Amino acid sequence: MSDSMVLETQQWLNATYGNDSRFKRVAEDGLTGWGTINGLIRALQIELGIQATADNFGAGTESRFKEAWPNGVAQQADTDTTENNVYAIIQGALWCKGYSTGSHITRHFYGGTGSAVRQLKADMGIDGDSTVDVDVMKSLLSMKQFVLLSNMGGKSQIRLAQQRINRDYRAYTGIVPTDGLYGREMNTALIQVLQALEGFTPAEATGNFGSGTRSRLKTIDASNSLENSQWVWLGSVALVCNGENNQIGAIWSSELQAAISLFQGQYALPSTNILDSTTWMSLLTSKGNPDRPAVACDTRFEMTQARIDTLKANGYRIVGRYLTEPGQASLDPADYFKAIRPGELERIVSSGMSYFPIFQENARQLSDFTAAKGASHAQEAAAAAERLGIPPTVIYYAVDMDLLGNQIDPYLVPYFQAIRNNSGRYGVGIYGSRNVCSQIIQKGLAVTAFVSDMSTGFSGNLGFSIPDQWNFDQFAELGNYKGQGWDLDRVAWSGRWAACDSVGKAAPAGPVANPDMSFLEEWIESASKLSSETLDILGLSSQKPEVGNFILQWMRKPKYWPGSGTSEATGAMWFVYTPEPVYDSARSAVAQACDKISAEMGGIKKSQGVDLHYDAEHMAATALGYRQWGIEAPVNDYGLGDLGGWALDLLSVWGTYKEAAPVTGLSEWLSDNIGKNDACGFGADDAVADADAWLIARHMKDNPGASSLAVAAGSMYARSAAQRVALFYKERFGGNAGNVAQAFRKLVDGIDAGGFENIPLSADVLKRAAKTTTLPTPEEAGVMGFAYGAFMAAQA
Repeated sequence: MSDSMVLETQQWLNATYGNDSRFKRVAEDGLTGWGTINGLIRALQIELGIQATADNFGAGTESRFKEAWPNGVAQQADTDTTENNVYAIIQGALWCKGYSTGSHITRHFYGGTGSAVRQLKADMGIDGDSTVDVDVMKSLLSMKQFVLLSNMGGKSQIRLAQQRINRDYRAYTGIVPTDGLYGREMNTALIQVLQALEGFTPAEATGNFGSGTRSRLKTIDASNSLENSQWVWLGSVALVCNGENNQIGAIWSSELQAAISLFQGQYALPSTNILDSTTWMSLLTSKGNPDRPAVACDTRFEMTQARIDTLKANGYRIVGRYLTEPGQASLDPADYFKAIRPGELERIVSSGMSYFPIFQENARQLSDFTAAKGASHAQEAAAAAERLGIPPTVIYYAVDMDLLGNQIDPYLVPYFQAIRNNSGRYGVGIYGSRNVCSQIIQKGLAVTAFVSDMSTGFSGNLGFSIPDQWNFDQFAELGNYKGQGWDLDRVAWSGRWAACDSVGKAAPAGPVANPDMSFLEEWIESASKLSSETLDILGLSSQKPEVGNFILQWMRKPKYWPGSGTSEATGAMWFVYTPEPVYDSARSAVAQACDKISAEMGGIKKSQGVDLHYDAEHMAATALGYRQWGIEAPVNDYGLGDLGGWALDLLSVWGTYKEAAPVTGLSEWLSDNIGKNDACGFGADDAVADADAWLIARHMKDNPGASSLAVAAGSMYARSAAQRVALFYKERFGGNAGNVAQAFRKLVDGIDAGGFENIPLSADVLKRAAKTTTLPTPEEAGVMGFAYGAFMAAQA
């Protein structure tokens, strides 16, 4: 928004210096920006006699300022009528920061300007009189902010820390912003504070975390915290900046220790619950301790048996490899530079290791990131993964450059949207800086990240926390590994998503057969008749949806209701999850109408069973769940409606898997069973019924009315079973197996955390209804979601 005093500042600059070749005229738009700030800098340089002016308050400007005002620019006495352009420059800079100096720009430094300077200093945390010294002047002629920017995510605790840094460590850090934001400048300041505590001089405290800084690190715990209170304070500040602490203080507490524990868990560090060297390094640098333990790595080199043996001997269990490389089609496999070679994945798996696939073709310039290239890259990656026999998993697409925050939306968003829409049965992961990964995940365009923390110079790393959903974290590069002439990158693994432990296993089930739907015509006719007679009984308009709910209630019994052979837990779940409508006088009439038509529909219902291979009861119960709890859920998240459909069936599969205790791994077992074997708890009939339920419930929601169910059934059942499953996959999950995996992982986390008590459905009831005693880990849940997604993808 245009500001009149900023406009006056711009007009004054152009009027005063516009004819000086050392000055660049500024836009007169009333908007604070670098153009105006740089104009003020050049104006000051002209006043200081500098001939080679520049858009930078550098060492030369600083030296000249100190020569002219060794004690700073002081406020004038009220009787002093001296005029100076530098006073106007100070006023203009204050107005650009939002501080009022009076009604107009003047060439005086009286009380109005002095009051504004004192307020600025108070916001900086340094207090003092109205004198503008070189540090204050340098801060004025910058885009630094000194008020809390809560609308941009600024935190009051971080602002208090910034003010204290300005007050106590200014000689080391200069004046840092006090906006409450954790960014690159704040991160550098924290390292300089650490260096001050370690005994470095201000000149030696560069803010670079080198070997000297590492060598002087102290391990802080409860036993030595009293004599190292400033170290405790710094640790608490760093934890707040990294999102693992709420309070800053100089006293060791149980809350601080808990925050340290959470931070170590989030970054997959050794769990010590103290501020040791590894924790300090991860708090203050993106790569952390390059010597810390790691079970994963990535490399461009082929995994020969000798290299695999070397990795295993040194504690590695997972290796990342590249799916393709530019010009691969014209190369002999022996000449590949980085692409996976024939037989390599089989060698990795047979040796007891796992792997994860990476896709990168250049990805080092903005022109590499377009929607067209995203679609092409996703198709190329999926084809390569299929050719190599890689099961459904996450493929990590590289962003191997320092992409700035304002470049993410115009370049990466369309690129990853196209990848997501063309990735088939594979999930989308991203390789890049912390900020790039976090933003793409938050936009729902990737499910997890392979973070390039080793690239410490990337602007998207320093000053940003690691994404909550990270899976791999690249933190150190080792050349000529073990003297064997090949290189690798050391990688931390969070365990959130599984690496691949199989290759070339059975393909997912092909298109499911359409069950015998001969009963449908009569069933739909009866449903329509029931709707019509019920309307006559009630005298209602056609915009009442209750009739369809009553029909679904009748269809699902007794299989999905207490009694009649249903287990106690299953019956209790459906009784709470899909309660019957309240039978007031009007609805009692609807119930009577249902009973009246039941005799006509009874034969149909009786025939809907094993012989026809269509589980109408399942469809009806699941549709009721969606009607009760809604079908609205993000494509990569779960909704409470899902709990009675595909999600419960996946939990049932888990129960069957645990009971069977097969020799094969989970991924292979799921590929052999899900959508193929009814006995596993999630056969083709279940998958079709789940898809039908969601599609019908959505149709009923979008087209309310007494005949809504009949119309929905007629529309949905005009398609084959495979078409309906494929449509559900596309409409519910965006046609992406990674979204299925993400949604199931979140649902399992919700059950684990008691997230369904408000239904109320306890974790115990849900587990017993699904015939399982333990829940899958997030890693296992991801594998299961991918398998279900792969089955649905095969129906298209």
